[in-house]
Amino acid sequence: MPDEVPHFDNEAIANLAVDLYGIDGAVSSLVSYEDQNACIKTSGGNYVLKIANKKWAIEGLHMQTEVLEHLRTAAPELGLPRVVPTKSGETLKVVDGFAVRLLTFLEGNPFSDAHRSPELYLDLGRFLGRFTRAMKGYDHPAAHRPVDLWNLDNVIACKAYLPDVADEDVRARVERFYKIYEKNTRPKLRYLRKSVIHSDVNEQNLLVASDGAAKITGLIDFGDMVFGTLINELAITLAYALLGENDIEMAARNVIRGYGREFLLEAGELEVLSDLVTMRLAQSIIMTSNRAKEYSDNTYILISQKPVRDLLKTLEGGNFVWT
Repeated sequence: MPDEVPHFDNEAIANLAVDLYGIDGAVSSLVSYEDQNACIKTSGGNYVLKIANKKWAIEGLHMQTEVLEHLRTAAPELGLPRVVPTKSGETLKVVDGFAVRLLTFLEGNPFSDAHRSPELYLDLGRFLGRFTRAMKGYDHPAAHRPVDLWNLDNVIACKAYLPDVADEDVRARVERFYKIYEKNTRPKLRYLRKSVIHSDVNEQNLLVASDGAAKITGLIDFGDMVFGTLINELAITLAYALLGENDIEMAARNVIRGYGREFLLEAGELEVLSDLVTMRLAQSIIMTSNRAKEYSDNTYILISQKPVRDLLKTLEGGNFVWT
């Protein structure tokens, strides 16, 4: 609904920053699909003011701020946003029905723009392994969303929308991967470790050093956190990190190697990893195809799907050894 989407102008955002947080700075808009984000630049540092769409449950927004506070203690070395409380000490404030939060701004370039190298993939694995280790034991009621269609544990539910994939070859390929998943992988998931995971470590949410160093400097956007199978975190990360990569084995092996140095994987988790990577790609194709059907005038949705389709085709056509 249009009235659920925030539309604050820059002057109103600047006033919110001053009134709620005592921060006065230059305001510029940041990309956000259904919410509203703005960068506030000050002489003492930069911040991100986040104004949430009204459709998001307030419990989930509180979880996003709570987990960052947890990680500030559990993994202070990781580049993660920090929560900035209001002048009265609140981590979230409702203004005109919209939930407002303030986070520190993380410097860095998106992973999608980075020069790919074995060293960068290795550091990505290390970063993610440390993140997984820090998340062990963390829980929140809002993370338990078993029927969420973007929950990889619930990928079987996405199959109902497979007819929305218009390309017959792509649809047939996804169907073949579903058969493998249902026969070989799905029955094993109940025996694997569970945890709250970020669930969307993609090429836009990962930040890389802006000076060209092969180093992951940050992770943002915790809006898709969910309780699920722990190995899903690595599978989802690989699905996005391998987009556009020519040397699949080199990239995957280095990410997995770096991850394993920080967080030891179990044999059963490694056994299902490659299947879960392909199912995340299938999930992405199905869900974006469904959205394209709903928003038929938005041709970009399907154009942006191309690297996902290409990677899924490559993975089906090759006999890759990742570990």
